[in-house]
Order: sequence, then structure tokens, then C-alpha cells
Amino acid sequence: MFYKMFNALSAALIAAACGSAVGAELSPVYVGADVGTQFSHNSSLVRAYAGYNVGGNTLFGLQQTHGVEVMLFTLGTETKTVRFFDYGYAGGNPVRASGIGINWSTALKLDDKWSLTGRLGGNYAWASTSYRYGADSDTYARGGVTADVGVAYKLNPNVSLTVDVSYMPIRLNRYEKNTKPTLGTGLRYNF
Repeated sequence: MFYKMFNALSAALIAAACGSAVGAELSPVYVGADVGTQFSHNSSLVRAYAGYNVGGNTLFGLQQTHGVEVMLFTLGTETKTVRFFDYGYAGGNPVRASGIGINWSTALKLDDKWSLTGRLGGNYAWASTSYRYGADSDTYARGGVTADVGVAYKLNPNVSLTVDVSYMPIRLNRYEKNTKPTLGTGLRYNF
């Protein structure tokens, strides 16, 4: 179900990016999607989000906007590989995690094109481990935090290219937590 929603959101973003801005005033509603990878780890993080700008202020003479967003995400990774003395290795089992999050977001406008961005919030993830040498799997669910910092480059009045580093520690099973930061890139569309 998540993949169908993500594909529909991606198609809407592409269609919106191809269109032109009709009005001079932008709506406070925005949607976005990004794809990321973790450093030195075989994993990928895909996120889709929708948000609403709730207001703004000035910080150091620069315009700052604040928003609340709902995020859906999926993470593909594997468990750690452990050596058992002279008996060989165990682990490396594929893990798929999916979840939902609620974030406070902010953007500090540096000039007409560039903005510094950030997110802080919470998430709830369900992780499922498929064991290589058995027919069983293990499912684990746990809440966590979301922290994100990045930059956005405005391609046109509605579409921005985003690059960010995210920290979303996700509990994979009873013994293991995925805590590596994720470098991601994506698109954001302001209605």
C-alpha cells in the first residue's frame, strides 16, 4: 500500500513540476518525496510527506517559515554480520521497516533561491526481519525521533530540490538499532 501511495505522490510531483504557476500567492500546503542512503551501510530510505506552513518570523534579518508535516517512510537494510569464533558468520538478514511520523519543519530563506531547512519530530516504525536460514520472520514495532538538517534550492516558484542529512534511529529487532545518518535528495512542491 505504501508503494502505491508513494508512486501516486511521485507522479503528482512530476506533473506539478511540469506545469506552470497560476497564481502569484502560494498556498501554505506542500508535498514532497526524497530518497536516501546510509553511509557505509547497505540500506535505503524513502520518504513521502505532506505539510502545512503555520507561520513565520524573521531570524537574523532573514525570513523563516514553520510548518507541521506528516511523513510516511520505508527503510531497507540488513542485520549486522557477526562472526562466531571458527564456526563462520551469522546475520546479514534483510530487514524492511515502514512507518509514519509527525514533524515540525522550518526553512530559513537565505536568498531568492536557497534555504536552510530542518525537521524535528517523532515516528513509529514497524520492522520485519526475514531470516536467511529459516522460513520464519520477526516483526518489531517501536517509536523513535526524527532530526533532519539540509538545504533547498528553488527550481521555480513551486518546485524545490532538497538535499538533507537525517537521523532516524529505527529499532530493527530486540537487539539491534539502525542509527546511521542518511544522506537524501528529493523534490518538494508548494501549491
